[in-house]
Amino acid sequence: MENCKEASTPIAIGCSLDTDENGTNYDQTRYRGLIGSLFYLTTSRLDIIFSVCLCARFQAKPKE
Repeated sequence: MENCKEASTPIAIGCSLDTDENGTNYDQTRYRGLIGSLFYLTTSRLDIIFSVCLCARFQAKPKE
């Protein structure tokens, strides 16, 4: 890891996500499929793991 190339995280620093109770409902099955595909990518793209995990927290009742 000493010679690795540093990469920035593809999410805004200080970004705070919270639940949106008033938003329009989104298809849970499709959202979970998208998150699953992104988790598959994290095996080769470690720079997106934080962003994917942050999005995965909102799988119960996704809103647009």
